[in-house]
Amino acid sequence: MRTAAVASDRGSREAAVRLVLVSCAGLVLLTTVAMLAFLGHAGLKGIREVGLVPLLSGILWKPEADTYGGLPLIFGTFVSAGGAIVVGAVPAVLAALWTTELAPRSTRSAYRRTMEVAAAVPSVVYGWLALVYLVPQMEKVAHHVRGQGATGGEGLASAAVLLGIMIAPTVLLLSLDSLARVPSALRDASAALGASPWQTATRVILPGGWRGIVVAVFFGFARAAGETMAVQMVIGGARKLPENAFSPTTTISTQIVMDMQNARPGTPGSNVLFAMSLVLLVVSVIVVLGTRWLTRGGKTA
Repeated sequence: MRTAAVASDRGSREAAVRLVLVSCAGLVLLTTVAMLAFLGHAGLKGIREVGLVPLLSGILWKPEADTYGGLPLIFGTFVSAGGAIVVGAVPAVLAALWTTELAPRSTRSAYRRTMEVAAAVPSVVYGWLALVYLVPQMEKVAHHVRGQGATGGEGLASAAVLLGIMIAPTVLLLSLDSLARVPSALRDASAALGASPWQTATRVILPGGWRGIVVAVFFGFARAAGETMAVQMVIGGARKLPENAFSPTTTISTQIVMDMQNARPGTPGSNVLFAMSLVLLVVSVIVVLGTRWLTRGGKTA
């Protein structure tokens, strides 16, 4: 009798825990679906009010005149995120390769811990540091490249550099995990064939972990495309296409932040902001699907 009572009590506890877990999973799914449904409804309403072609190809964003050309926002988002990949993601992958294969063992753990701290720094801190230190230096570079008067420190180049610095720790950590999962047998086989550590790293380990590296780079791109406060501090906030790399412009997320305080719910201005949010969501979905397509056909390293 006592054994049966204990088993019954244990079964009841397990059922309660299972119910809590299922409820949590259902709540997360429900809130996600509700958010997507609301965003889709408001966003599609904004697209119908403005028109998809004017919204995506118009070059003038002027809410006070009911003109919503989103091309400068889209251009600034993609170019700054793409620049961040060049500035931050590529060096981060190479640094991860060095850390995993070539760095002294005594420094690997300390280096990883440092990158973990860097990845946890709030974005507004990065933005403030960039505004104080990066923007003046970029202004000097702009004057050297373009001449006096026509350019400043705030602009597309500063945003790309800042985003590159911000995503580098995250890309590096994900790349470290990917490279560490490459089977040690491949390293041993390469060494047995007489390959140097550098040859093993670049010709065996890097190709062996390419799927995880692709995921890391695309994750960095997605984060850079959605970054808001830090970019707002250094990009200049000009609602136009930039004349050059040092000209101020804007992005989707930063423009949403700047316009949301004046956009009353239910108005065309508010719906258009939801439409641009929907565009950003579609970009993120395309990035995810593209990553899955590129890395399909095998186990991700």
